[in-house]
Amino acid sequence: MRNDKYHIEALERGLRVLEVFSNESPTRSMTEIAEAVGLSKSTAFRFTHTLEQLGYLERDPDTKRYRPGLKVLRLGFTAVNSLELGKIAQPYLKAMSNRCGRSTNMTVRDEDEIVYVARNKTQQILAVDLHLGSRLPVYCTSMGKAQLVDLSPQELRDLLGNGPYPQRGPNTLTTLNALLEELEQVRSQGYAINDEELESGLRSVAAPIRDHAGQIVAAINISVPTVRVSWRELEEELVPMVLETSQQISSALGARVYR
Repeated sequence: MRNDKYHIEALERGLRVLEVFSNESPTRSMTEIAEAVGLSKSTAFRFTHTLEQLGYLERDPDTKRYRPGLKVLRLGFTAVNSLELGKIAQPYLKAMSNRCGRSTNMTVRDEDEIVYVARNKTQQILAVDLHLGSRLPVYCTSMGKAQLVDLSPQELRDLLGNGPYPQRGPNTLTTLNALLEELEQVRSQGYAINDEELESGLRSVAAPIRDHAGQIVAAINISVPTVRVSWRELEEELVPMVLETSQQISSALGARVYR
């Protein structure tokens, strides 16, 4: 590395200063930083001062000790969000599936479709078997609606048009106006319900997943056959589970969750 003409030694030293902080040593004095990185105190001070000015380090005015700043935390959350969301969510989805005994799923939105990235299947409830990578329309799925709530009416019109949209189930919302009205309710209650909009005999409840910036990056749901789960059971038992799990996953991605 030392013979690499593109290697910037000053940058390496600055990053090594950040690496001295850990769960075991969340704060460090100037002397501790200098010793850990192998720098003189004057050189270490220049690096820590620069990192502090940039927001990567914070200095406690009373103890004079340094700790990572908000920018370091944001970098960490960005790294977490760059991982496959399905892998992060899988333990939470499995736990929810174990609690309710139903199929649980996670999707991300790709324009006007949702894409399955995690799934715990407990029973076959659709005519077409779903798997990782399966795609469905956003307008007639609970997870699709959960991921549309932050879009403006114009953004939704640009994405889907005014309709009519293809009829998929007996209760499919086939116009933009009907979808806008539905999304207003989803926005106010924090979750979306699909009542035979995708397919006859299928209900589901979904909630959005947000990242550290508050952006919707995915959605999760519980899917149930209408013959086995009543509307009352859906609202009283499954909705709280989905909301709780969505908060847990969002929190794991760095979102600020209010309970």
